[in-house]
Amino acid sequence: MTVKTAKKDIPDNSTQRYLPFSQIRENIMIMKDGSARVIMRCSPINFLLKSTEEQDSIIISFQRFLNSLSFPIQIIVRSTKLDIDWYIANLKDKALNQQNPLLQNQTYEYIEYLKKLIEVAQIMKKEFYIVVPFDEVEWASVKDTSFFASFKQFMASINWGVDTFKIREQIRQFSKTKKWLINRSNQIKTSLENIWIKATALEKTELIKYITDYYNPNMEDFSQIKQDSKNFNLTDNL
Repeated sequence: MTVKTAKKDIPDNSTQRYLPFSQIRENIMIMKDGSARVIMRCSPINFLLKSTEEQDSIIISFQRFLNSLSFPIQIIVRSTKLDIDWYIANLKDKALNQQNPLLQNQTYEYIEYLKKLIEVAQIMKKEFYIVVPFDEVEWASVKDTSFFASFKQFMASINWGVDTFKIREQIRQFSKTKKWLINRSNQIKTSLENIWIKATALEKTELIKYITDYYNPNMEDFSQIKQDSKNFNLTDNL
């Protein structure tokens, strides 16, 4: 088995040095302390449009959801500028294909109105996320106490095949972490469905975009994100 060479040291001026996570493997954030996180996007519901009975039901169901959790979660609410570029582009295509000159002119006027409205009003939208953790402290309760664990300590003590063994151990540990995070994500997803909230774990590309938007909200060209993630060694390498 070929062992990959160690990564180069992170430069002092690198942004990665100040980030709390070390890499993204599949759709899981691996933190620098060895813990892991999955981020779930939650669909919003218009609470104020619900009847009094429905509002009471939602509150009680959410309370039950929180009480049912055996692990901590983090709820994130983000306010972001409303992006309607895709909608405007769609209107432009329709205007170009419009045969009626009057309707075509009205469509262009409507496009200009939308542009000015977004620019002046700064319309924002709310995004809701749940961060599902699996921390290093919890590893103590699920670590192997079998013969394999003793064999691992023996291998480390004689310093034989350490690099290969470490890689295999990292893969094994990640598989366990992934399993626990999937179970927790499914529990959250099922519980929130009872209050008409759809929760979905972010895929890898979505997670990278979320992190990039979080740390660099002024970045507009998403095409740079994938290359930047490679430069910062944030993507999985096993």
